[in-house]
Amino acid sequence: MKPLNKPGTGRRTLGCLIILVVSLFPFVPAVAQEPDLVLRQNGVAERYQRLEELLLRLADVEAAENPERAALLRQAAKQSREKFVLQQLQNASEAIRSEKFADAVSNQDAASQGLAEILKLLTSEDRANRIRDEKKRVAEMIKDLKRIERAQRSTRARTENGSEMGQLKDEQQSIGDRGEKLKEQLAEDNREEFGEAKDSEAKDGEAKDGEAKDGEAKDGEAKDGEAKDGEAKDGEAKDGEAKDGEAKDGEAKDGEAKDGEAKDGEAKDGEAKDGEAKDGEAKDGEGQQSQSGPPPTPQQQAEKQLQKAVERMQQAEKELENSKRDEAVEQQLAAEENLRQAIDELEQILRQLREEEMQRELARLESRLKKMAAMQSKMIDDTVELAATPQTQRNRQTDLKAGDLSFEQKKITVEADRAMLLLREEGSSVAFPEVVAQIRDDSDRIAQRLGKTQIDAVTQGIQQDVLAAIEEMIQALQQAQADLEKQKQQGKSGQQQAGEPQEQPLVGAISELKLIRTMETRIKSTTQRYSGLLQSDDTSAQDLLPLLKNLSDRQARLYKITRDLVMQRNK
Repeated sequence: MKPLNKPGTGRRTLGCLIILVVSLFPFVPAVAQEPDLVLRQNGVAERYQRLEELLLRLADVEAAENPERAALLRQAAKQSREKFVLQQLQNASEAIRSEKFADAVSNQDAASQGLAEILKLLTSEDRANRIRDEKKRVAEMIKDLKRIERAQRSTRARTENGSEMGQLKDEQQSIGDRGEKLKEQLAEDNREEFGEAKDSEAKDGEAKDGEAKDGEAKDGEAKDGEAKDGEAKDGEAKDGEAKDGEAKDGEAKDGEAKDGEAKDGEAKDGEAKDGEAKDGEAKDGEGQQSQSGPPPTPQQQAEKQLQKAVERMQQAEKELENSKRDEAVEQQLAAEENLRQAIDELEQILRQLREEEMQRELARLESRLKKMAAMQSKMIDDTVELAATPQTQRNRQTDLKAGDLSFEQKKITVEADRAMLLLREEGSSVAFPEVVAQIRDDSDRIAQRLGKTQIDAVTQGIQQDVLAAIEEMIQALQQAQADLEKQKQQGKSGQQQAGEPQEQPLVGAISELKLIRTMETRIKSTTQRYSGLLQSDDTSAQDLLPLLKNLSDRQARLYKITRDLVMQRNK
């Protein structure tokens, strides 16, 4: 069991699970004998059943070292049961055996969709790292574009000021080469990100094959012509030339002259002039794709603007070579505008990635804090119940129960450490990490006091402070998520952040100030509680002295983080 908990082992095992899920997809053979189909479908069902069992076993192994991954694996297993993936695979096998192939295909399609959703869930664990890498890549590209844009502005100014043409031409050529190189890099990233290479292959295949609608002349007009014009049914095949005369003279199709297809010939489907207006099929599906396909992404728009900028640069180079200074300046100005638009598109991508990162971080923190709140609430109830035992009846059993409570409290301390790690890695918040650090220190102090069977009002008061701090943070995180969602819906993110070098902070300054105010209020109430305990003689001054010292340290740190927030040292 121990080797499974080594760093990276869980990740490699999860990768193996993902490979297993992917391997289950191609389970519909194109051509095979029926017994072979049944055996292969049974094999897929058995492999998937083992995969479901492996998900749960791996979740148990990861529970101690990586609870988030364990939760992800359990969620995948639960989703598999809710989607009835295994049952659908087994039903598909039975349908093939009974020669109910339509039912088999239906079950296979449903199972394939369920597998795709489970695969998406399993691969979501590394999304945070992918976002971080993507942000870094886009930020570097923005820097390169800004360098090119500054160089272009400098060259344009020198052109306007009458510098020597040969030198200007060389400078413009160098800038154009840099732009071309960056454009190729951006195009390559687009192909990797959006699969444009596959899309272009699909379009080329449509143009060549004319699937169902296009390319009649190339794929054999007997089939395509029937689908489109009904030649065979109308007896036009007897007019001869059904294959040879369609495109050239239209003799076999008297009605086609009205559509204008006789002019262009079906070999090209009347791409530009005829098919568009009448049947929408003339452009090999391109018109339909432009209408029904998704709009271009900001990254694709950036590539388009960069392509225009490179073309303008090349044109400006030609104008300089021909000693046409004014025309060159005009092209240079246009190139600068295209570069700025490309930068704007990439900055929009950066903002979108930041928003997604913020949503994930806020949700993760809220989930962890809710877990901590539930644990701390139970701890308070158990401590109060144990403290109700009269002093005269307390014995070794009481000490053992207090020790158990101390152990459970340490679990909350571990959760606080993990939450603090998330906040410090994110790095944009000032007040939130301090609150979590205080929660962690208080939780550790509670565990120490419970270990000594100190289940008095002081311990219970610290427990109440911890729970209150956790609940306040949960409310602040929920408000931050609501503000982020509202900001996205209103489309204010781009307007507020445009041109700013700093990233949007995880939580706003107002939320941080509210949390600081709450921390100050809690310090005040704790001071008053300790004062009351001293006056009532329920607790000795020596017992409260370390707690008062800690309270003083908190007040000093609160001053420091307030100053950091005012000085914007978190940016």
